[in-house]
Amino acid sequence: MSTALHLLRGPKVWLAPCLLLAVALCVIAVVFNGSVANPHADLRDAPVGLVNLDQGAKTGESTQNLGEQALSGIMSQPQHPRRIKWETLSSLDQAKTRIGQNKLFAAVVLPMDYSAKMLGLAGPEPVKPTVTVLTNHGGGSMAASIGQNAGQKAAVGASKAVGQFILQQAQRAEQTVPQANRALLFDPVTVVEQPGSPLGERTGMGMTAFFYALLLMMAGFLGANLINAMADAELGFGASEFGPKRHISLPQPISRSQTLLAKSLIMTAAAAVVSAGILAVSTFALNLDLPHSALLWVFGTAAISAVGIGTLCVLAVLGAPGIVVAMLIFVAAAIPTSGGAIPLQAMPSFWKFLASFEPQRALCDGVRAIMYFDAQSSAGLGRAWAVLGIGFAVTVVIGFVVTQLYDRKGLHRIHPHALERLRVFLHHDGQKSSAGIDAGQHRTSVSTPGSA
Repeated sequence: MSTALHLLRGPKVWLAPCLLLAVALCVIAVVFNGSVANPHADLRDAPVGLVNLDQGAKTGESTQNLGEQALSGIMSQPQHPRRIKWETLSSLDQAKTRIGQNKLFAAVVLPMDYSAKMLGLAGPEPVKPTVTVLTNHGGGSMAASIGQNAGQKAAVGASKAVGQFILQQAQRAEQTVPQANRALLFDPVTVVEQPGSPLGERTGMGMTAFFYALLLMMAGFLGANLINAMADAELGFGASEFGPKRHISLPQPISRSQTLLAKSLIMTAAAAVVSAGILAVSTFALNLDLPHSALLWVFGTAAISAVGIGTLCVLAVLGAPGIVVAMLIFVAAAIPTSGGAIPLQAMPSFWKFLASFEPQRALCDGVRAIMYFDAQSSAGLGRAWAVLGIGFAVTVVIGFVVTQLYDRKGLHRIHPHALERLRVFLHHDGQKSSAGIDAGQHRTSVSTPGSA
C-alpha cells in the first residue's frame, strides 16, 4: 500500500498545484487590489449635471443672471486631467430624468431666486440662497459620494466667486458694505442634498443590487462546477463520494459534445430554480425592495445560465485547469470591474477595458436597472442583455466547436476499446467477488478502507 511520503516523492503531485495556485492568486491580487489602489487619482469623467433655474435680478436699468455666471465659472475651471464631466441641463425635470437613467452621479441646481438673494447679501436684509445637490444613490455609494462632494464644492466655490464679484461691484460704485455682509459674501450659499431618484428603504443605499448580482454570478459558477462533477460521476468519468463511501459508475459511451449539451441543459433548468430561490428569499425572508419581480427572475435565470454554461464550456475545453481559468474570468476579474462597489470612472484604464466585456458588470447594470431605475433599457438593462447574449453565444460556439473537434479527432474521454475491456473486466471481477454489478444500471460500488 502506498503512503503519503511515497506520493510526495513525485514533484508532479505537489509542484504543479502549488505553481498553478500561486500564479492564479498573484493575478487575482493584481486585479483586486489594483482596481482600488487610488480611486481619487484614477477618477476620470465622473458625470455631474448643472441646472440653472435662476430668473435673474434687476440692478438699476440692467438685469443680471448670476446663476449663468456661476455655472460658467464651474465649467471654465481647468481640470488636468478631467475628473468631473460637467453636463449642462435645461430643467429640473431633465436632471431627474438623467439621474433616473443612471447617467449622472449628481446634479447641482441653482434656485430661481439665486441672483436676487446673492445681490441681497450686500443689503440690509441678507438671506442666503439655497443650492440643491441631487444625488444618485442607485448608482452605488461611492458614485453618489463622488457626485455629492463634487457638486457641493462646485456650488460653494462658484458662489464664493460670485460673492467677490458683487463686492467688487459695490466698491466700484463706492458703496459701503458692512463687515457682516462681507462675511456672508465669502460664504454665500446653503447647500442641501436631495435624492434625484428616491430609493426604497430596504435597498442598502444602492448596494443590494451589487450583492444580488454577486449571488447570481456565484450561483452560475458554483452550480457549473457542481453539475460538472455530479454529471461526470453519473457518466462514470469520476467517482461519487459521500463520507467513507465511494461509488464509481461504469463509463458510458458518450461524446464530449453530447456531454457538454447534457450539462448545459441541466444548468439551464437549475438556473430557473435557483433564480426563483434567490428571489423568494430576498422578497419574503429579507423583505428587500424588489420591483419588477418577474423580470428580475427572468434576468436572474439568464444570468446564471450564461455564467454557468460559460464555465462548463471552459471546463469542457481545458479540463481540470479550466476551473482556475473560469474563476479568473467569472470571479477574479469580474467582481472588481463590475462597477457595483467602485464606479468605473474611478478605476485605471486597464480595469475599464476589462469592464467592457466582463459579465459581472452586465449583471450589476441589469439588476441595478431593474431594482432602482424602473427597468429602463437606457439605465443599463439594454446593455446588460446585449453583453450576456453575446458572451453566451461566443462561449457556446467555442465550447461546442472545440468539443466536436476533439470528438472528430478521436480524443475520447475513454476509448471505446478500453471501455469494452473495462466492461469485461468488471463482469469477471464481479463474478469472482460477488460484487453484484447491476447490469441495468452499469454501476459498481468500490469501498475504500474503513468504508461502511
